[in-house]
Amino acid sequence: MEKEQQQVKVLTLTTANFTWTINNFSSQVTFKFIYSDTFFVGPYSWQIAIQRSIPYIYLRGLLVDRLYAADIDNNVPVGRRSLNFKLSLVDQLQAKSMIINESENINIHQLKTGVAVVSLRVLSGMVSDPKNGFLVNDTCIVVAEVSVNDLGLDHVKSTDLFLDFRGLCKMEKDYVQLLEKSCSKYPSLIESHKKRKRSQRFNELSFTTLGKLLHFLKTKKVKDMKSDDACKELQDLWDEAEIRFDDLSWLEPHVKSALNYFENAAKVGKLKANVVDLEEKAKTLKAEAIAIDAVLETTKEELAKAKEGFVARDLDDQLGYGIIS
Repeated sequence: MEKEQQQVKVLTLTTANFTWTINNFSSQVTFKFIYSDTFFVGPYSWQIAIQRSIPYIYLRGLLVDRLYAADIDNNVPVGRRSLNFKLSLVDQLQAKSMIINESENINIHQLKTGVAVVSLRVLSGMVSDPKNGFLVNDTCIVVAEVSVNDLGLDHVKSTDLFLDFRGLCKMEKDYVQLLEKSCSKYPSLIESHKKRKRSQRFNELSFTTLGKLLHFLKTKKVKDMKSDDACKELQDLWDEAEIRFDDLSWLEPHVKSALNYFENAAKVGKLKANVVDLEEKAKTLKAEAIAIDAVLETTKEELAKAKEGFVARDLDDQLGYGIIS
């Protein structure tokens, strides 16, 4: 019985349906993508994106983030980490979903954040046609069904790392601990978001980004920043965090120091090499100057001797030829 309860727990954890009701569809769905709230399935967060483009409407299912590294856990073989993703438009007149596209047995290990897992397009006329029931009272309903398959019972234990942060979002335990410390010391991080009444999606992405940034700075060593990939990852996290938070001046020196260390170290090394080179040239020039001084003194002595008994004459004087007239 206990084993059966564990199996049910795994299925509940790894499979979920998310319904996105888009009100005022005609005015909201424009030529730019709009995004649903973030929803969680297993150790991952997901979103649906939709965009109007004549004559099609595009929908995408996106992986937003890996909330912790379950997909690289050595306890679970890579080949077993598969994903099924379905996108549906709801026929509101028939009260049923029409599957537009689906993908099965996707290798989660190979997915990249922000890249479409499922991508589809449907004719605008198909959606707007009242006979189809996809657009009723200018409201459209999209459903995503996401299944993260075969992670096994070891995965259930790993959910202890998956915590709530002040009701804003769920993320890795290490992120939450770092954010709690930072927000306690700098309460404006939370206050600015509450005053502006940010959306749940914005808050989730904002604090996940900041959590990742803090975790990066805590876990990486100076030597890690020799890697171009590490520098790019840190720069990307910092750029996004600056957009989402008003004041990160307390964190900026640490980020800039990490980004600039090896650049400055290389600059210092180059200048040191230049100093050594110039010092060597200076020594060489000094030695040459000493030699030139010695030659100069010898030449002066020879000049003095040459002047002895030498009588200067006018150049217009006759040379003479020994016959007295």
